[in-house]
Amino acid sequence: MCQISRPMQRKLFLSFLSLVVVSNFLFAQLKEIRSIQSELPAIKDSIQYVDALNRLALLAHLKSVDSCFLYAEKAKNIADRLKYKKGDADALNTIGIVYAIKTNTYLATKYFNQALNIYKDIGDSSNQCQLIMNLGVVLTIDKKPAEALDYFKTAYKIGNTLSHDSIQSIVIINLISADTTLSTDSVFTLLKHAKAIGSKYHDERILLVCNETQASLLIKQDKRGDAIELLQNSILYADSIGCEYERMNIYITLGDILIKDDSKQAIQYYSDVLKTSSTDGYTDYITASAGKLYDYYISIKDTIHANQYADLLLKEYRDYQQFVQQSGISYLDYALKDKELENVKANSEVRRDALIIVSILTVIIMILLFFMLLSIRSRKKFVELLKQRNEMAQSRNTELHNKNEFNNRLISLLAHDFRQPLAAVKGMMTLLREPGALSKEELDHLVANIERSSNTSLEIFDNILHWIKKQVSGFIYEPADMPLKELVEEAARSLQYITDKFNITIKNEVADGTTITADKEMLQFVNRNLIHNAIKFSPANSAVTINAIKNEKGIIVLVKDEGKGMTKEKVDSLFNIFSKTQYTSDKEKGSGVALVICKEFIERMSGHIWAESEPGKGTTFLYSLPLKT
Repeated sequence: MCQISRPMQRKLFLSFLSLVVVSNFLFAQLKEIRSIQSELPAIKDSIQYVDALNRLALLAHLKSVDSCFLYAEKAKNIADRLKYKKGDADALNTIGIVYAIKTNTYLATKYFNQALNIYKDIGDSSNQCQLIMNLGVVLTIDKKPAEALDYFKTAYKIGNTLSHDSIQSIVIINLISADTTLSTDSVFTLLKHAKAIGSKYHDERILLVCNETQASLLIKQDKRGDAIELLQNSILYADSIGCEYERMNIYITLGDILIKDDSKQAIQYYSDVLKTSSTDGYTDYITASAGKLYDYYISIKDTIHANQYADLLLKEYRDYQQFVQQSGISYLDYALKDKELENVKANSEVRRDALIIVSILTVIIMILLFFMLLSIRSRKKFVELLKQRNEMAQSRNTELHNKNEFNNRLISLLAHDFRQPLAAVKGMMTLLREPGALSKEELDHLVANIERSSNTSLEIFDNILHWIKKQVSGFIYEPADMPLKELVEEAARSLQYITDKFNITIKNEVADGTTITADKEMLQFVNRNLIHNAIKFSPANSAVTINAIKNEKGIIVLVKDEGKGMTKEKVDSLFNIFSKTQYTSDKEKGSGVALVICKEFIERMSGHIWAESEPGKGTTFLYSLPLKT
């Protein structure tokens, strides 16, 4: 649906108004309307009667477009029968105004061109100037600014040649709005000229619109306060001269200025415009004010109020479509009626009627195509909605799958962390069953190892059990700053039974005071398993070295053994749960699942884990964590 922007609406209806305006047009217009209505029955001269009807139509377009159309249509019917060209042109122009108010630019252009041709035939330069300007405004509405500017410049040139130059003030307002190349000084000079013409002919509405234009310029100069004061004074002025249409325009402008700083007042302005325009049938202001109210409530996420205005906009859209269809049929009936009244038309007129019918059919086809495109667009939106819902369902399924995987990993974690300590305890208990196998000193040492291993296992079990309780409803990451050196010591102590067995030395070379940010239980699981793996792959009487490097991005922890190293293929498969690992000794067994869990834990803490190794040069496992997560 074609809609008119606020500045264009003002220009449009100003130019329409100028058809017969020379002075005091809008002052006490209600009084004048009632006076003409009371005088109509007494008018005997048909020409005067047509002029009175056209005058009523023009006055009514600022109060009720429906009344405007009825008066203009009646004036045209009589003018056609009388062959009164000027009356016919005036009526065509006013009918064009009605269609423009209803935002039907196609029919508005048709009627304006018909009126312009008649004014050319009768040599009416003033109204030619006005119609050329009207067509320029319609081109602006149709988003053809370059062509519109040419029309305005042509109208301005004609206006400068007129002895009675009242129309020129309105041409200037249009030119200011359309020509973006004008300097500020040129704009103010032209505006001063327009005010002078308005004062010359005592045209209160021209002076009012000049004030509105000046307010727009003040806003561009960041003088909001001056602009608001000028517009508020203009409201009082509009009320004093009975100019309801301009008052609505000022309310819209004020609402646009205040919507960010004083939204309550802005909404009141928009609501007043909506109420007035709904009462008087001004489609353009209904859609403009309802659209602004809808945008505001959408911006504050008030869907209840937003939906009310969305429904109103939809109703206006449907009414517009119905109006377009009805107006096309009405025009065809009107053409047939004219043919019946004039009896036989010339061949040229028959061709003209055929062209009109074809044009109307074209419009109807375009409307049908529009609705087809609208239906296709709605269907695409529906498909997109289904796609989004499917993606949401897939995302939910993935989330559930990840939770199940996490629970499975927790079970693997428990099995891995307790298998080795318990196996060691079992082995030591076997020695106790052999009488005389151990001396008292060896027996005391063995019991101490069993106690230490059991205490370590219980401590690990309590910590992990506490941590698992927090994870049963989903992963919860609670990082904290901790001393890395002490953590490494703690992890190494839990593995003392195996280091003693193979005489492997743990070298903790982490600098004192080094802190790391992580979840303690997750990090200690990683530390224990990396140290455990290093012990597994180290020969007897060797050392496992743990160190840390800190930089501006985070901290890197290194666990290095003195084993025989690995090939690149084996390194690449270390953190893959599906890889098939071959072991060369009993110490190496059991590392696969633990490394996969280590990788997942490090990544959940926003870190990275990897290994570096060469055959014959040992292996280094590394992980990095950010300073803060």
